This record gives sequence, structure tokens and C-alpha cells, in this order.
Amino acid sequence: MWGEFEFNPPYTGEDITEINGVKLPQNYIDFMKEHNGGEGDIGETWLVLFPMEELQAINNDSEISEYLPDHIIIGDNGSEELYGITPDGKYFNVPTLFDEEDITIICDDMKDFAEKVNEFWANL
Repeated sequence: MWGEFEFNPPYTGEDITEINGVKLPQNYIDFMKEHNGGEGDIGETWLVLFPMEELQAINNDSEISEYLPDHIIIGDNGSEELYGITPDGKYFNVPTLFDEEDITIICDDMKDFAEKVNEFWANL
């Protein structure tokens, strides 16, 4: 399911439970404590998952709270697609030049993320 994705070492820093006031899903926190992001070819696309300790800065630098209030960006495809989390804990894809109506829900559990991203790209 994760193809040639190379995971980072586990996250061992301070607990991060929210970014810009948006609560991170527990399945995402658990996943990152084990893998802390990484990058690689997952089959249908390249995937970059940002490390936990970089999420706040990335979301601030990208002004996500201004353009997608109550959403969090957690990764990208190394090009023009972003991946994130909705306020209700679902994982989504959105083009980098976006409006909120451009969001496509991918799944609601991090353990299914790579598989569902592959399905998303295979069905386009």
C-alpha cells in the first residue's frame, strides 16, 4: 500500500494535538508517533508527509488558516497538490491554487491514507 515510501524515524517530541486550533485526529497522531512522515512513490503518485515538528510552521507559512479556515495541511505530492485534514478529521486532497470547494475527501483514517490517495489518482 505504501509502495516505495520512505518513512522518517518515529516522532518523539512534545505532544502536538492541534495546529492553529484544529484538533489532530488520534489516528494521525498515532501514525506520526510511529513514522513521523516521509516521502516516496506510493504507486499512483509521489507523496510527501510533513514531520510533526514542522506542521505549525508549514501551515503558518502557507497561510492555511486564512485560505482554508479550520483545516490543516499535512503533506503534498512534491508539486501542485496538497493533502490535509478537515475540521471533522477527514483526510483530503486540494490543488495548491485552491478554494474550499476544491477539496476532495480521501478517507477518515490515516492507516488507509496511501491506499486511498492511490485510488484517488487511479480514478481521475
